[in-house]
Amino acid sequence: MDICLLQESYKVVGIQARIVPWWWVVWQKPSNINTYVLNCDGSLKKKIYGSSGYIIRSSQGVPLFAGAIQCPIEGLSVYFHEAKAILYGIIEVVRSFSFIEHLEIRSDSKGVINMLNQKQYGDFPETFGEEEMKLINQIKSLAKCKLKSYRFVWVEREANMAADFLAGEVNKKGPQCHSRCLRYKGVNEFPRRLKSICEDDSNGIGRKRVAKTPNVLYR
Repeated sequence: MDICLLQESYKVVGIQARIVPWWWVVWQKPSNINTYVLNCDGSLKKKIYGSSGYIIRSSQGVPLFAGAIQCPIEGLSVYFHEAKAILYGIIEVVRSFSFIEHLEIRSDSKGVINMLNQKQYGDFPETFGEEEMKLINQIKSLAKCKLKSYRFVWVEREANMAADFLAGEVNKKGPQCHSRCLRYKGVNEFPRRLKSICEDDSNGIGRKRVAKTPNVLYR
């Protein structure tokens, strides 16, 4: 887990005082300098159209490539778009960066990462169907065939902000008649916001994460 420091703040809700834990989350550099990092994220807007974003970086956080693809097809789950982002990212690594042999694949989707790591999946199983499982099998097959070593790692959203930005950016103009695509070949082509996120990540600057369920201190 990408945690720097656990803190607590206090929030008064009606006649209750609640402890609200929060902590700093940072983008972690892999321990092996030869390992590259692929951050991925999916988005589903209004339960109608989705998108997938991904970014490839060196072990020191230097961006090599960033991309996003919109999928204006109704009826697909957010897990489909999360998994699709991972598949698109690995395909880009294989196609454009053949020198990459060791890859850490990160996503903030616990469901997708658990399935890729063959852990039991318990949340909303009705939305994880045949199409999602097809993608899971494609991802595992491609990684096994093309990479010397790889890991599927769950990270908190605050450590996945670059991919989150990309998945949102491609959806800015709403659904398109055809799939909309963004491709940034290096940091010089990045939008200002994406460049700022990557700089913060590589410099180890944390982002605040607040616990979803505060603890009741007293009534």
